[in-house]
Amino acid sequence: MEPATDLSPGHFWMITANSTAAFVMAYLIVFYINFFANIVASGMFGFGISFDYVHIVYNIKPYEWTHDSVKTIYSAGPLLVFFTGLISLIGFFGLSEEQSRLKILFVWISLLAFNQTFGSLMIGNIFKQGVGHVFNWMYFTDTQKMIVALIGFFGLLTTAFSMARPVAISANSYFNKMGERNFPFFITSQIIIPFVVGYLLIIAYFSQRLMFQEKFSWISLSVLLLIIFISLNNSETIYFDEEDRRPGYSRFLIMGAIVMFVGLRVLLNPTYTINW
Repeated sequence: MEPATDLSPGHFWMITANSTAAFVMAYLIVFYINFFANIVASGMFGFGISFDYVHIVYNIKPYEWTHDSVKTIYSAGPLLVFFTGLISLIGFFGLSEEQSRLKILFVWISLLAFNQTFGSLMIGNIFKQGVGHVFNWMYFTDTQKMIVALIGFFGLLTTAFSMARPVAISANSYFNKMGERNFPFFITSQIIIPFVVGYLLIIAYFSQRLMFQEKFSWISLSVLLLIIFISLNNSETIYFDEEDRRPGYSRFLIMGAIVMFVGLRVLLNPTYTINW
């Protein structure tokens, strides 16, 4: 018989706080991996840049852009983010049998990384931003752009179905099984509320200066989470081990999120200039 505390309001908000903190950390990690990949890639071409916590300005003349520089700078971030998602997924499965709450951080990093990678293929195509610049400079035809968009679409679908299992397994940090009784409790506290609250915190972090990807990525991510919800809702009960679970706040996740949220915002608030 499951302990009464499993589905108590206190337990609910503990799970919510841990997962929301993990979402914020994961979002900032994925964003700044892409961000600083672009900065480092610009150094390969000697492009002077100015940047703050959200924007990068390339201090060059328009004619100084070349095919190689556009392809390298605007594709470096998405590629690195994609590999970050894969590494995070490997990290998750390394902890899959443990009760560590760190698993949910790996889940969010993978979800956000794959969403940004494949979502950018679709969104960049539509708005000709980010990796979309690469397609323009490569003079892709409409057919080729459609193929790229389809790759992004099917990549997002693959992400949704492949991440359903890790999301389900992450429940073993709090429960001995996940079934019909505790599924609504778990999915709401671990996924739905952290996604909504976490994204509102990200909007506050960027102070209404959201880049094009951040303005629209929530749409594809919400579709991913909906597919995961439906997939898990139709699955059979998943049993974990019989060890006692003790609900509690993760100091690492909560303090890590606060430090990153405040620290990065303060540290990167001034405008920095680099002349390679």
